[in-house]
Amino acid sequence: MMEAAETRKGTLTDRLIDDEGSLRELVAEIGRSSLVALDTEFVRERTYYPQLCLVQVATDDVTACVDCLADLDLAPLFAVLTRPDTTWVLHSGRQDLEVIHRYANALPARLIDTQIAAALAGHAAQIGLREALSAMLGVDIGKDHTRSDWSARPLPEGPLRYALDDVRHLLPLWRALEQKLAAAGRLDWVAEDCARLVEEATRDDVLAIWFRLKGVQGLSADERKAALALVLWRERAAASLDRPRRWIMSDELLIRIAQARPKNIRALAAIPEMPKRLAHRQGAEIIARLAARDDPALEEMLARAGSGERADRDALKALQGKVKARAAELGIEAEVLASRRDLAAFLRGVPPPHLASGWRAAELAALGEPTSL
Repeated sequence: MMEAAETRKGTLTDRLIDDEGSLRELVAEIGRSSLVALDTEFVRERTYYPQLCLVQVATDDVTACVDCLADLDLAPLFAVLTRPDTTWVLHSGRQDLEVIHRYANALPARLIDTQIAAALAGHAAQIGLREALSAMLGVDIGKDHTRSDWSARPLPEGPLRYALDDVRHLLPLWRALEQKLAAAGRLDWVAEDCARLVEEATRDDVLAIWFRLKGVQGLSADERKAALALVLWRERAAASLDRPRRWIMSDELLIRIAQARPKNIRALAAIPEMPKRLAHRQGAEIIARLAARDDPALEEMLARAGSGERADRDALKALQGKVKARAAELGIEAEVLASRRDLAAFLRGVPPPHLASGWRAAELAALGEPTSL
């Protein structure tokens, strides 16, 4: 193990925390700060749920990794992190929130996501941490260990340094972005978008999974309902077995079944790509899900996804043009203001919540577009 990871009296900086005494010291340090940079490392290649390996934290005085695979009581760490007066600073933190909520059953009272902040300051919508640090601070953290096995113990020096670098510069990055956003009058925008991220962190993202299926938008309305019913079934099956969803059923097979919409197990088993074992063991459940695809709850989910009657092509193109022009005036990417999918739903009269209220709704209203159609 690297020297910096060895126990050194009087400092926790650049430490891998794997004993109770050091963890208590770190918790005390975190408790002195209301602003905490945070990141996680986890693995989920063979499981449905992420397996937490590291929690990296940084304040103005300390930078450390907590070994979540060591024999540690992590409850005090999560308790101090989720105090009402503590703000987390993360970069692209959606998955970090998911995994921490699973382990801590709690989320931060307030969050700053520097990817969101950077996008509102004019950078790319999905800018990576390395690119953001280079652009804002002139810092290069490298990218040699992005695919490390975070469950390996002892953790090699390179991955540990990489994990520490993921939080080491987050507070300076946020402060630089904060100045830029304050000058532009957009701190409220950041607060709104980050609060939405926390709110959505524990929501079922079945619609997002459905929307990413290759070819789903080319399906008929009934086939799309069947695909959503199958996505819901697959998520529940994967969660109950704690296995990756692709191990339960591939996306390609899911789409094929949605197209075929078999009415019985024999027809299901006759689909060329269908594994006999899956048809035998879970065929009845699959057929039942397909038969219930007209459930009003599914209809409502598809409506929220903007997947019913298509928006008028000319109206959508015109609105996209307006949004692109306004985004250029604001110095942000058009998709940060509103994506094509968002605008299609907007024109269909079922705008997503972030277009129905808040700063985006105000921007659309300024373009002459009513926020409720």
